[in-house]
Amino acid sequence: MVTKQDLFDSVDRAHDELVALLQELVRADTTSTGVMPTGNEQRAAEVLRRKLAADGIPSEALESAPTRASIIARLPGARGTPRLLYMSHLDVVPVDDPAKWRHPPFGAEIHEGRVWGRGAADCKSLVAAECMTLILLKRAGVQLQGELIFCAGADEESGGEYGWAWLAQQHPAKIRADYAINEGGGIGMMTDRGPLYLFTVGEKGRLEVSVTVGGVSGHASVPWLSHSSLYWVAELVERIGTYQPELDTSAEVFRHLGQIGVEGDVTPQNVDAVVERVMARNRRFGTALKAVSRMTVAPTMVQGGVKSNVIPDKAIVVCDVRTLPHQDEAYVRREFQKLVDGIPGAEISVRYTAVPSASPYETPFAELVKRTTDEATGMAAAGWIPVISNGFTDSRLVRPLGIITYNFSGGDPTANPELMGAHNANESFDISSLIIKTKHLLALALETLG
Repeated sequence: MVTKQDLFDSVDRAHDELVALLQELVRADTTSTGVMPTGNEQRAAEVLRRKLAADGIPSEALESAPTRASIIARLPGARGTPRLLYMSHLDVVPVDDPAKWRHPPFGAEIHEGRVWGRGAADCKSLVAAECMTLILLKRAGVQLQGELIFCAGADEESGGEYGWAWLAQQHPAKIRADYAINEGGGIGMMTDRGPLYLFTVGEKGRLEVSVTVGGVSGHASVPWLSHSSLYWVAELVERIGTYQPELDTSAEVFRHLGQIGVEGDVTPQNVDAVVERVMARNRRFGTALKAVSRMTVAPTMVQGGVKSNVIPDKAIVVCDVRTLPHQDEAYVRREFQKLVDGIPGAEISVRYTAVPSASPYETPFAELVKRTTDEATGMAAAGWIPVISNGFTDSRLVRPLGIITYNFSGGDPTANPELMGAHNANESFDISSLIIKTKHLLALALETLG
Protein backbone atom coordinates (compact mmCIF):
# COMPACT_ATOMS: atom_id res chain seq x y z
CA MET A 1 0.00 0.00 0.00
CA VAL A 2 1.37 3.41 -0.98
CA THR A 3 1.64 5.81 1.96
CA LYS A 4 1.87 9.59 2.03
CA GLN A 5 5.51 9.27 3.02
CA ASP A 6 6.14 7.13 -0.06
CA LEU A 7 4.62 9.89 -2.18
CA PHE A 8 6.61 12.60 -0.36
CA ASP A 9 9.79 10.61 -1.06
CA SER A 10 8.82 10.40 -4.73
CA VAL A 11 8.65 14.20 -4.88
CA ASP A 12 12.15 14.48 -3.46
CA ARG A 13 13.42 11.99 -6.05
CA ALA A 14 11.67 13.97 -8.81
CA HIS A 15 13.18 17.28 -7.60
CA ASP A 16 15.15 18.01 -10.76
CA GLU A 17 12.33 16.82 -13.02
CA LEU A 18 9.84 19.09 -11.28
CA VAL A 19 12.12 22.11 -11.53
CA ALA A 20 12.82 21.36 -15.21
CA LEU A 21 9.07 21.26 -15.92
CA LEU A 22 8.59 24.67 -14.32
CA GLN A 23 11.50 26.03 -16.37
CA GLU A 24 10.02 24.70 -19.61
CA LEU A 25 6.64 26.24 -18.80
CA VAL A 26 8.19 29.65 -18.03
CA ARG A 27 10.14 29.55 -21.30
CA ALA A 28 6.88 29.00 -23.18
CA ASP A 29 5.89 32.67 -23.60
CA THR A 30 2.14 32.87 -22.99
CA THR A 31 1.82 36.62 -22.51
CA SER A 32 -1.76 37.84 -22.46
CA THR A 33 -2.36 41.51 -23.21
CA GLY A 34 -6.15 41.29 -23.06
CA VAL A 35 -6.46 42.32 -26.73
CA MET A 36 -6.89 39.55 -29.30
CA PRO A 37 -4.92 37.91 -30.77
CA THR A 38 -2.89 37.21 -27.66
CA GLY A 39 -2.11 34.56 -25.05
CA ASN A 40 -0.93 31.65 -27.21
CA GLU A 41 -1.45 29.31 -24.26
CA GLN A 42 -1.21 26.35 -26.61
CA ARG A 43 2.58 26.60 -26.19
CA ALA A 44 2.35 25.69 -22.51
CA ALA A 45 -0.50 23.23 -23.13
CA GLU A 46 1.73 21.32 -25.54
CA VAL A 47 4.50 21.14 -22.91
CA LEU A 48 2.01 19.58 -20.49
CA ARG A 49 0.50 17.25 -23.09
CA ARG A 50 3.92 15.77 -23.89
CA LYS A 51 4.83 15.47 -20.22
CA LEU A 52 1.62 13.68 -19.29
CA ALA A 53 1.69 11.43 -22.35
CA ALA A 54 5.18 10.20 -21.45
CA ASP A 55 3.61 8.55 -18.39
CA GLY A 56 0.55 7.30 -20.21
CA ILE A 57 -1.85 10.00 -18.99
CA PRO A 58 -4.14 11.25 -21.77
CA SER A 59 -5.06 14.93 -21.89
CA GLU A 60 -7.32 17.18 -23.91
CA ALA A 61 -6.54 20.69 -25.14
CA LEU A 62 -9.68 22.74 -25.71
CA GLU A 63 -9.36 25.92 -27.77
CA SER A 64 -11.87 28.73 -27.23
CA ALA A 65 -10.16 30.57 -30.10
CA PRO A 66 -7.07 29.85 -32.19
CA THR A 67 -4.07 29.26 -29.85
CA ARG A 68 -6.21 30.00 -26.72
CA ALA A 69 -5.89 26.51 -25.26
CA SER A 70 -6.90 25.12 -21.87
CA ILE A 71 -5.72 21.61 -21.01
CA ILE A 72 -7.57 18.96 -19.00
CA ALA A 73 -6.28 15.62 -17.70
CA ARG A 74 -7.72 13.24 -15.12
CA LEU A 75 -7.01 10.17 -13.05
CA PRO A 76 -10.26 8.19 -12.86
CA GLY A 77 -11.39 6.69 -9.57
CA ALA A 78 -12.76 3.24 -8.81
CA ARG A 79 -16.03 4.75 -7.57
CA GLY A 80 -15.84 7.97 -9.59
CA THR A 81 -16.76 10.18 -6.65
CA PRO A 82 -15.98 12.45 -5.00
CA ARG A 83 -14.28 14.54 -7.65
CA LEU A 84 -11.42 16.90 -6.86
CA LEU A 85 -10.43 19.64 -9.30
CA TYR A 86 -6.92 21.10 -9.35
CA MET A 87 -7.16 24.53 -11.03
CA SER A 88 -4.48 26.82 -12.48
CA HIS A 89 -3.87 29.02 -15.52
CA LEU A 90 -1.35 29.16 -18.36
CA ASP A 91 -1.30 32.83 -19.35
CA VAL A 92 0.98 35.49 -17.87
CA VAL A 93 0.94 39.29 -17.72
CA PRO A 94 3.19 41.28 -20.07
CA VAL A 95 6.78 42.19 -19.31
CA ASP A 96 6.92 45.98 -19.13
CA ASP A 97 10.65 46.61 -19.47
CA PRO A 98 13.06 43.63 -19.73
CA ALA A 99 15.95 45.95 -18.78
CA LYS A 100 14.54 46.14 -15.25
CA TRP A 101 14.92 42.39 -14.74
CA ARG A 102 17.95 40.91 -12.99
CA HIS A 103 17.57 37.78 -15.14
CA PRO A 104 15.90 37.28 -18.55
CA PRO A 105 12.11 37.31 -18.04
CA PHE A 106 11.60 34.13 -20.09
CA GLY A 107 14.96 32.54 -19.34
CA ALA A 108 13.77 30.49 -16.32
CA GLU A 109 17.26 30.68 -14.86
CA ILE A 110 17.99 29.29 -11.38
CA HIS A 111 19.62 31.63 -8.89
CA GLU A 112 19.52 31.74 -5.09
CA GLY A 113 17.30 28.66 -4.91
CA ARG A 114 14.63 30.25 -7.13
CA VAL A 115 13.38 29.93 -10.70
CA TRP A 116 13.29 33.41 -12.24
CA GLY A 117 10.89 34.49 -14.97
CA ARG A 118 7.49 35.81 -15.87
CA GLY A 119 4.83 33.42 -14.63
CA ALA A 120 7.10 31.49 -12.27
CA ALA A 121 4.98 32.58 -9.30
CA ASP A 122 1.72 33.41 -11.12
CA CYS A 123 1.05 30.67 -11.66
CA LYS A 124 3.20 28.19 -13.58
CA SER A 125 4.71 26.83 -10.38
CA LEU A 126 1.22 25.62 -9.46
CA VAL A 127 0.70 24.27 -13.00
CA ALA A 128 3.92 22.25 -12.71
CA ALA A 129 3.04 20.95 -9.25
CA GLU A 130 -0.46 19.88 -10.31
CA CYS A 131 0.83 18.16 -13.44
CA MET A 132 3.50 16.29 -11.46
CA THR A 133 0.90 15.27 -8.88
CA LEU A 134 -0.96 13.24 -11.52
CA ILE A 135 2.29 11.79 -12.84
CA LEU A 136 3.62 10.72 -9.43
CA LEU A 137 0.29 9.16 -8.43
CA LYS A 138 0.30 7.20 -11.70
CA ARG A 139 3.91 6.08 -11.26
CA ALA A 140 3.20 4.92 -7.72
CA GLY A 141 0.27 2.83 -8.90
CA VAL A 142 -2.17 4.58 -6.59
CA GLN A 143 -5.78 3.55 -7.24
CA LEU A 144 -7.96 6.42 -6.15
CA GLN A 145 -11.59 5.90 -5.24
CA GLY A 146 -12.67 9.36 -6.42
CA GLU A 147 -11.62 11.19 -9.57
CA LEU A 148 -8.78 13.73 -9.75
CA ILE A 149 -9.09 16.39 -12.47
CA PHE A 150 -6.28 18.75 -13.51
CA CYS A 151 -7.21 21.75 -15.60
CA ALA A 152 -4.90 24.63 -16.53
CA GLY A 153 -6.94 27.33 -18.23
CA ALA A 154 -6.27 30.17 -20.62
CA ASP A 155 -6.90 33.88 -20.16
CA GLU A 156 -7.09 34.26 -16.37
CA GLU A 157 -5.07 37.48 -16.41
CA SER A 158 -7.65 39.15 -18.67
CA GLY A 159 -10.77 37.89 -16.93
CA GLY A 160 -11.17 34.32 -18.15
CA GLU A 161 -13.43 34.89 -21.16
CA TYR A 162 -11.30 32.55 -23.29
CA GLY A 163 -10.49 30.21 -20.41
CA TRP A 164 -12.43 29.17 -17.33
CA ALA A 165 -15.51 31.24 -18.20
CA TRP A 166 -15.66 29.53 -21.59
CA LEU A 167 -15.07 26.11 -20.03
CA ALA A 168 -17.84 26.66 -17.46
CA GLN A 169 -20.26 27.71 -20.19
CA GLN A 170 -19.34 25.30 -22.99
CA HIS A 171 -17.88 22.26 -21.19
CA PRO A 172 -19.18 22.25 -17.60
CA ALA A 173 -19.26 18.43 -17.44
CA LYS A 174 -15.52 18.26 -18.07
CA ILE A 175 -14.67 20.40 -15.03
CA ARG A 176 -17.57 19.62 -12.70
CA ALA A 177 -16.33 18.51 -9.29
CA ASP A 178 -17.23 18.44 -5.62
CA TYR A 179 -14.15 20.34 -4.47
CA ALA A 180 -11.49 22.53 -6.07
CA ILE A 181 -8.17 24.11 -5.13
CA ASN A 182 -6.79 27.13 -6.98
CA GLU A 183 -4.09 29.79 -6.77
CA GLY A 184 -4.31 32.86 -4.57
CA GLY A 185 -3.67 31.81 -0.97
CA GLY A 186 -1.89 29.42 1.33
CA ILE A 187 1.20 31.45 2.16
CA GLY A 188 2.18 31.01 5.78
CA MET A 189 3.47 33.62 8.19
CA MET A 190 5.98 32.34 10.71
CA THR A 191 5.21 33.01 14.37
CA ASP A 192 6.90 31.79 17.54
CA ARG A 193 4.26 29.04 17.64
CA GLY A 194 4.67 27.95 14.02
CA PRO A 195 3.17 29.01 10.68
CA LEU A 196 -0.07 30.98 10.62
CA TYR A 197 -2.02 30.63 7.39
CA LEU A 198 -4.42 32.87 5.52
CA PHE A 199 -7.11 30.56 4.16
CA THR A 200 -8.73 32.25 1.16
CA VAL A 201 -12.40 31.28 0.84
CA GLY A 202 -13.52 33.96 -1.63
CA GLU A 203 -12.72 37.17 -3.41
CA LYS A 204 -13.91 40.73 -3.82
CA GLY A 205 -15.74 41.89 -6.90
CA ARG A 206 -13.95 43.83 -9.61
CA LEU A 207 -15.57 46.51 -11.75
CA GLU A 208 -14.25 48.89 -14.36
CA VAL A 209 -15.86 52.29 -13.94
CA SER A 210 -15.40 54.90 -16.67
CA VAL A 211 -16.29 58.53 -16.05
CA THR A 212 -16.63 60.80 -19.08
CA VAL A 213 -16.20 64.51 -18.36
CA GLY A 214 -16.91 67.41 -20.70
CA GLY A 215 -15.30 70.70 -21.62
CA VAL A 216 -15.30 73.38 -24.32
CA SER A 217 -13.03 72.77 -27.31
CA GLY A 218 -10.97 75.43 -29.03
CA HIS A 219 -7.54 76.45 -30.29
CA ALA A 220 -4.77 75.79 -27.81
CA SER A 221 -3.12 79.14 -28.58
CA VAL A 222 -6.02 80.97 -26.90
CA PRO A 223 -6.91 78.65 -24.02
CA TRP A 224 -8.95 81.33 -22.19
CA LEU A 225 -11.64 80.99 -24.86
CA SER A 226 -12.12 77.30 -24.04
CA HIS A 227 -12.16 74.99 -21.06
CA SER A 228 -10.12 71.82 -21.28
CA SER A 229 -11.85 68.66 -20.11
CA LEU A 230 -8.49 67.69 -18.60
CA TYR A 231 -9.05 70.23 -15.81
CA TRP A 232 -12.11 68.22 -14.81
CA VAL A 233 -10.01 65.06 -15.05
CA ALA A 234 -7.56 66.59 -12.58
CA GLU A 235 -10.43 67.55 -10.29
CA LEU A 236 -11.92 64.05 -10.40
CA VAL A 237 -8.60 62.30 -9.80
CA GLU A 238 -7.99 64.59 -6.81
CA ARG A 239 -11.42 63.69 -5.40
CA ILE A 240 -10.72 59.98 -5.84
CA GLY A 241 -7.40 60.42 -4.05
CA THR A 242 -9.15 61.84 -0.99
CA TYR A 243 -12.19 59.53 -1.18
CA GLN A 244 -13.08 58.00 2.19
CA PRO A 245 -14.83 54.67 1.61
CA GLU A 246 -17.37 53.24 4.01
CA LEU A 247 -15.59 50.97 6.51
CA ASP A 248 -16.98 47.50 7.09
CA THR A 249 -15.88 44.71 9.44
CA SER A 250 -18.50 42.08 8.63
CA ALA A 251 -15.98 39.76 6.93
CA GLU A 252 -15.31 36.55 8.82
CA VAL A 253 -11.61 37.31 9.12
CA PHE A 254 -12.30 39.95 11.77
CA ARG A 255 -13.68 37.28 14.10
CA HIS A 256 -10.41 35.34 14.03
CA LEU A 257 -7.82 38.00 14.83
CA GLY A 258 -7.34 36.80 18.38
CA GLN A 259 -4.92 34.28 16.83
CA ILE A 260 -2.54 37.14 16.10
CA GLY A 261 -3.00 38.92 19.41
CA VAL A 262 -5.74 41.39 18.45
CA GLU A 263 -7.95 41.67 21.51
CA GLY A 264 -11.59 42.76 21.55
CA ASP A 265 -14.02 43.39 18.75
CA VAL A 266 -12.90 44.97 15.50
CA THR A 267 -15.37 47.64 14.42
CA PRO A 268 -15.56 50.25 11.66
CA GLN A 269 -14.47 52.77 14.30
CA ASN A 270 -11.21 50.99 15.21
CA VAL A 271 -10.39 48.93 12.11
CA ASP A 272 -7.81 51.38 10.74
CA ALA A 273 -5.94 51.35 14.04
CA VAL A 274 -5.99 47.54 14.01
CA VAL A 275 -4.73 47.51 10.42
CA GLU A 276 -1.84 49.81 11.33
CA ARG A 277 -0.78 47.55 14.22
CA VAL A 278 -0.93 44.44 12.07
CA MET A 279 0.82 46.17 9.16
CA ALA A 280 3.75 47.03 11.41
CA ARG A 281 4.23 43.31 12.13
CA ASN A 282 3.29 41.82 8.75
CA ARG A 283 2.68 44.06 5.77
CA ARG A 284 1.07 41.30 3.69
CA PHE A 285 -1.54 40.45 6.31
CA GLY A 286 -2.17 44.09 7.17
CA THR A 287 -2.78 44.82 3.51
CA ALA A 288 -5.28 41.95 3.30
CA LEU A 289 -7.19 43.31 6.30
CA LYS A 290 -7.30 46.81 4.86
CA ALA A 291 -8.58 45.57 1.52
CA VAL A 292 -11.36 43.44 2.99
CA SER A 293 -12.68 46.27 5.15
CA ARG A 294 -13.59 48.69 2.33
CA MET A 295 -14.32 49.23 -1.32
CA THR A 296 -11.27 50.50 -3.18
CA VAL A 297 -11.23 52.96 -6.10
CA ALA A 298 -8.06 53.49 -8.13
CA PRO A 299 -7.83 55.68 -11.26
CA THR A 300 -5.74 53.68 -13.73
CA MET A 301 -6.20 55.19 -17.19
CA VAL A 302 -6.98 58.57 -18.77
CA GLN A 303 -8.11 59.06 -22.35
CA GLY A 304 -8.51 62.53 -23.89
CA GLY A 305 -7.56 64.85 -26.68
CA VAL A 306 -7.23 64.42 -30.43
CA LYS A 307 -4.27 66.69 -31.21
CA SER A 308 -1.69 68.61 -29.23
CA ASN A 309 -2.95 72.04 -30.35
CA VAL A 310 -6.67 71.38 -29.77
CA ILE A 311 -8.33 71.95 -26.40
CA PRO A 312 -10.20 68.67 -25.70
CA ASP A 313 -13.94 68.85 -25.05
CA LYS A 314 -14.11 65.30 -23.70
CA ALA A 315 -11.96 63.02 -21.58
CA ILE A 316 -12.43 59.69 -19.84
CA VAL A 317 -11.08 58.53 -16.48
CA VAL A 318 -11.05 54.74 -16.05
CA CYS A 319 -11.02 53.33 -12.51
CA ASP A 320 -10.39 49.90 -11.05
CA VAL A 321 -12.99 49.27 -8.33
CA ARG A 322 -12.96 46.33 -5.88
CA THR A 323 -16.16 45.73 -3.96
CA LEU A 324 -17.16 43.79 -0.86
CA PRO A 325 -19.71 40.98 -1.36
CA HIS A 326 -22.74 43.10 -0.39
CA GLN A 327 -21.79 46.14 -2.51
CA ASP A 328 -23.66 45.86 -5.81
CA GLU A 329 -23.61 48.01 -8.95
CA ALA A 330 -26.22 50.39 -7.54
CA TYR A 331 -23.98 51.01 -4.53
CA VAL A 332 -20.99 51.72 -6.77
CA ARG A 333 -23.00 54.16 -8.90
CA ARG A 334 -24.18 56.04 -5.78
CA GLU A 335 -20.61 56.43 -4.57
CA PHE A 336 -19.44 57.71 -7.95
CA GLN A 337 -22.32 60.17 -8.13
CA LYS A 338 -20.89 61.71 -4.97
CA LEU A 339 -17.45 61.88 -6.59
CA VAL A 340 -18.69 63.65 -9.74
CA ASP A 341 -21.04 66.06 -7.95
CA GLY A 342 -20.64 69.50 -9.54
CA ILE A 343 -18.67 68.27 -12.57
CA PRO A 344 -20.79 69.33 -15.56
CA GLY A 345 -22.00 66.61 -17.92
CA ALA A 346 -20.24 63.77 -16.11
CA GLU A 347 -21.38 60.33 -17.30
CA ILE A 348 -20.71 57.10 -15.41
CA SER A 349 -20.32 53.72 -17.10
CA VAL A 350 -19.93 50.49 -15.09
CA ARG A 351 -18.67 47.14 -16.38
CA TYR A 352 -18.25 44.03 -14.23
CA THR A 353 -15.08 42.00 -14.63
CA ALA A 354 -15.63 39.78 -11.61
CA VAL A 355 -18.62 39.25 -9.36
CA PRO A 356 -17.69 38.64 -5.69
CA SER A 357 -17.96 35.04 -4.53
CA ALA A 358 -17.06 32.79 -1.62
CA SER A 359 -17.30 29.21 -0.39
CA PRO A 360 -18.14 28.24 3.20
CA TYR A 361 -15.14 28.04 5.51
CA GLU A 362 -16.20 25.34 7.94
CA THR A 363 -16.35 22.23 5.73
CA PRO A 364 -14.78 18.75 5.94
CA PHE A 365 -12.75 19.60 2.82
CA ALA A 366 -11.27 22.65 4.54
CA GLU A 367 -10.15 20.41 7.39
CA LEU A 368 -8.43 18.10 4.90
CA VAL A 369 -6.61 21.06 3.34
CA LYS A 370 -5.37 22.08 6.78
CA ARG A 371 -4.27 18.61 7.89
CA THR A 372 -2.40 17.84 4.67
CA THR A 373 -0.67 21.23 4.83
CA ASP A 374 0.79 20.30 8.22
CA GLU A 375 1.90 16.96 6.81
CA ALA A 376 3.52 18.41 3.68
CA THR A 377 5.43 21.11 5.56
CA GLY A 378 6.29 18.95 8.57
CA MET A 379 5.16 21.82 10.80
CA ALA A 380 1.99 22.11 12.86
CA ALA A 381 0.08 25.28 12.04
CA ALA A 382 -0.24 27.93 14.72
CA GLY A 383 -3.63 28.90 13.33
CA TRP A 384 -5.87 29.46 10.32
CA ILE A 385 -7.58 32.71 9.40
CA PRO A 386 -10.25 32.77 6.67
CA VAL A 387 -9.93 35.72 4.29
CA ILE A 388 -11.43 37.13 1.11
CA SER A 389 -8.89 38.01 -1.57
CA ASN A 390 -8.66 41.57 -2.89
CA GLY A 391 -7.81 40.18 -6.35
CA PHE A 392 -10.01 38.02 -8.56
CA THR A 393 -9.22 34.51 -9.77
CA ASP A 394 -10.88 31.85 -11.88
CA SER A 395 -12.44 30.41 -8.71
CA ARG A 396 -15.38 32.79 -9.11
CA LEU A 397 -16.21 31.10 -12.41
CA VAL A 398 -16.60 27.57 -11.01
CA ARG A 399 -18.35 28.31 -7.70
CA PRO A 400 -21.68 28.80 -9.56
CA LEU A 401 -21.34 25.15 -10.66
CA GLY A 402 -21.73 24.15 -7.01
CA ILE A 403 -18.02 23.44 -6.45
CA ILE A 404 -16.60 24.23 -3.00
CA THR A 405 -13.50 26.15 -4.07
CA TYR A 406 -10.62 27.46 -1.99
CA ASN A 407 -7.71 29.60 -3.10
CA PHE A 408 -4.98 27.75 -1.27
CA SER A 409 -1.70 26.87 -2.94
CA GLY A 410 0.64 25.68 -0.20
CA GLY A 411 4.36 26.29 -0.03
CA ASP A 412 7.29 26.77 2.31
CA PRO A 413 6.01 28.92 5.21
CA THR A 414 9.56 30.03 6.00
CA ALA A 415 10.05 31.54 2.51
CA ASN A 416 9.68 35.28 1.99
CA PRO A 417 6.53 35.88 -0.11
CA GLU A 418 7.69 39.42 -0.93
CA LEU A 419 10.33 37.93 -3.25
CA MET A 420 7.80 36.34 -5.61
CA GLY A 421 7.09 39.61 -7.42
CA ALA A 422 3.98 38.44 -9.26
CA HIS A 423 3.04 40.98 -12.00
CA ASN A 424 6.27 42.88 -11.23
CA ALA A 425 9.77 42.86 -12.63
CA ASN A 426 12.00 40.07 -11.27
CA GLU A 427 9.21 37.58 -10.70
CA SER A 428 10.53 34.32 -9.24
CA PHE A 429 9.50 31.27 -7.24
CA ASP A 430 11.46 29.39 -4.60
CA ILE A 431 12.17 25.74 -5.28
CA SER A 432 11.51 24.74 -1.67
CA SER A 433 7.90 25.93 -2.04
CA LEU A 434 7.58 24.10 -5.35
CA ILE A 435 8.50 20.84 -3.60
CA ILE A 436 6.17 21.42 -0.63
CA LYS A 437 3.35 22.51 -2.95
CA THR A 438 3.57 19.21 -4.82
CA LYS A 439 3.67 17.18 -1.59
CA HIS A 440 0.59 19.00 -0.36
CA LEU A 441 -1.35 18.30 -3.56
CA LEU A 442 -0.44 14.62 -3.37
CA ALA A 443 -1.50 14.32 0.26
CA LEU A 444 -4.73 16.21 -0.39
CA ALA A 445 -5.63 13.96 -3.32
CA LEU A 446 -4.99 10.85 -1.21
CA GLU A 447 -7.04 12.15 1.72
CA THR A 448 -9.94 13.51 -0.34
CA LEU A 449 -10.25 10.72 -2.90
CA GLY A 450 -9.19 7.70 -0.86
